[in-house]
Amino acid sequence: MALQCGPGVTGMPPIDNEPRNPYQPPSAELDVAPPAAAALPANIQGAIAGQYEFTIGEVLDESWKLIKGIKASFWGAAIVVGLIFILVQAVVGMLLVVAMGNQPNQIFSALFNGLIGALLAPLTMGIYMMFVRRALGQPVSFATAFSYFSKYGTAVTAGLLVALFTYLGLALLLIPGIYLAVGYQMTFQLVADQNLSASEAMRTSRKAIGHRWWSVFAIGLVVALLAGLSAFMLFIPLIWTVPWALMTTGVLYRRIFYAPAREAAPAAAPSPAAGPPPVGVSG
Repeated sequence: MALQCGPGVTGMPPIDNEPRNPYQPPSAELDVAPPAAAALPANIQGAIAGQYEFTIGEVLDESWKLIKGIKASFWGAAIVVGLIFILVQAVVGMLLVVAMGNQPNQIFSALFNGLIGALLAPLTMGIYMMFVRRALGQPVSFATAFSYFSKYGTAVTAGLLVALFTYLGLALLLIPGIYLAVGYQMTFQLVADQNLSASEAMRTSRKAIGHRWWSVFAIGLVVALLAGLSAFMLFIPLIWTVPWALMTTGVLYRRIFYAPAREAAPAAAPSPAAGPPPVGVSG
């Protein structure tokens, strides 16, 4: 008796008639984007009100997963940006030595380096945005790091103001400087992603991070310690720890400023109005 298998019979594996290459290596999806995060609109007002949630472990774990597929683009851009910084510092430093006649002191050197960093802020902004775009599920390439020169004026202003306020805080009582350094962490990202002015971006970043300042500080402390430890291991682990550290800023940015808007609580139903007091019937 022949066994007939109709379309309703289950348990039979589908027959694949497509030719296969036996020497083809197994495919793996290396460039994994976060689920559906890019479809969410930014929620700036919710971030300022503290309407977002994250845990330190979630941010660190998600950031580690997202560095797959971005390391080559990042390190290529980072090397070029680093060479530009070194070249500009060397040229301007030589001009200062010639003009002043001697080597500048440490305080002047620190201010000078801060000024150079502010003037090259669009490159720093581009590096940060590589990781923001990655966290948002948007395409990232080597060219992303050099795509924000159209915001040069705002980026330089933001870099100068952040450096000024942070240095003043560090010079006065140290603690205000640390507070501002953490609070202004998302300034460049807000300028690039939301087209805010320098002052608006600084204020928005400080107010939003202020709700979870200690958690953001703890994340920065953990990644700084691990990156520092990896530098003692022949610098090889820095290939992973440096992009991982920067990815935490991208994941934090998405979790803070792209958190889903919370629905307003339904208003309580108004109580029925009290009727007029009963009128007694006179006999």
